[in-house]
Amino acid sequence: MKNALHALRLYVKPVFWRENYTLLTGLLWTMVAFFVAFTDHSTTHWQNGLFKLPSSFGTWWWLGLQALISGVACQYWRQVRSPLASMTPGMIEAEYQAVQVALSGVVVLMAVPLLHLGAPFLNSLAQESICLALGVNGDMTGPKNLRKPVRWLRMFMMFVLFVAFMFPQSQERILSAPWYVALGLLAIGISMTLIELGHRPQPAALPGGGAPTVAQPRYQARRNALQAARTQGQSYPIQRDGMAAGSGWATESAFAGEYGVTAASSYHAVTINGGARAQEGTGIRNLMQWQFPWLRKPPVPNTMMTPGPVGFLASSVVVLVFLFILNMILEAFSAGGMPHWSAIRKSMLIAPQMICMMSASGLASWMLIRADWPFLLNLAGYGTRADFARALYRTHAKRAVQSAALAALFCAPLGIVFGAESWRELFLSMGAIFSVMMGASYLPSLPLLFSRKTRPGVLQAFNLLGSFVCVQMGVSLLFSEASPPAWLWGTLFAGLPFSALMAWLAPRALAQADWPIEPLTAP
Repeated sequence: MKNALHALRLYVKPVFWRENYTLLTGLLWTMVAFFVAFTDHSTTHWQNGLFKLPSSFGTWWWLGLQALISGVACQYWRQVRSPLASMTPGMIEAEYQAVQVALSGVVVLMAVPLLHLGAPFLNSLAQESICLALGVNGDMTGPKNLRKPVRWLRMFMMFVLFVAFMFPQSQERILSAPWYVALGLLAIGISMTLIELGHRPQPAALPGGGAPTVAQPRYQARRNALQAARTQGQSYPIQRDGMAAGSGWATESAFAGEYGVTAASSYHAVTINGGARAQEGTGIRNLMQWQFPWLRKPPVPNTMMTPGPVGFLASSVVVLVFLFILNMILEAFSAGGMPHWSAIRKSMLIAPQMICMMSASGLASWMLIRADWPFLLNLAGYGTRADFARALYRTHAKRAVQSAALAALFCAPLGIVFGAESWRELFLSMGAIFSVMMGASYLPSLPLLFSRKTRPGVLQAFNLLGSFVCVQMGVSLLFSEASPPAWLWGTLFAGLPFSALMAWLAPRALAQADWPIEPLTAP
């Protein structure tokens, strides 16, 4: 009991929040869901025996619930899978008890807005139990070097269920189900959650036994392999971020000579943005990765890799077709027959929102991972940190302009087809989408102006605030069932001057911010 209380206290200490990005974003989405729920003044949400959720509430509530549960699971898995867990008597059992209490608190918290709207209590718990079974997955949560191999069938089922319940119609079916159906779902969800959280580590092998110990990190294995290859003069598969190990084979000296770096630093490989050194592959892969020439240089962190125009178009078409099929199934199930086009048209308003959010979500990820920056600064001939920061933001501007323009060209016609706007407002809608996405891409730069010690979690929170909240709200207001008011256009186009201001101020702030200035030494 004492150990369980100690483990539970960790959920209110800084260790729980540290590097737990899903938790921070979950709080953000939860606040939006609470705001939507408590500002709704409808007399009743029951319509013809079906419980209807307020507009946009279901999406934010589901995202917030999933993120909060994943944040709690992240703390649990990094505790029980740490090398010390199996060496400390009672630690795993204490963490198992503590995570149950923490998850119960999340369930109670997230049931509050549903109960305020008038949803049945048992049905609310059933809906949350489904999310529990998805969010505590140990394959995708916790330290990467301590995770088990991904169970692909489970991950596919999780993805399908997660996307399905992004639509309020799916949640409304659970919230309107009879009590015995809700009770059955609740029992299944809780059982699967408890089974998934059960952790029994395998005994560690002795170091002299020839097998690696349980606690041996992946990077240590790579370092040992590189050291052995260096001793024997053999080739070694160099891992590049965003590429699978083994996708490029090179001797250490050859890799160093090609990129102009020393043999000591060639272990930490850096790729060229946009495919200056493209992976060898099929013609389809090369076509999907093709970029405009002006986006291929200068050398920048490989976190700035951007899908090309063909890749963007292909992924957008896949998302559109998937959402259309899913909406057809949901509407047919709800109507008990062939759905009407008006219902499909209303449901498909989420398509331009999803495509824009997916395009905007990765535009600021280059600010979060800075491990390659020292090598580029010292070896790529940039000069000062200020020159390097300006080069990063120039490349960011190119990426943002390309992604925003492609999203505007693709999503504006979709919004007009499914929304209430007329084709006369096509170019105005394209400009509004372009402006919103540009502003969202520069929003994570804002914390740099106020602090030199900006933590990645803060930047991640601003990234998600821009790419999900701002983009989703902007596009949903633009393409709704009613024509947008005149003031909305001015708000949407405010992203352009904000982007210009950040492009002017942020490079100087980034150059003065704290980030590694010395490359790590090779093993």
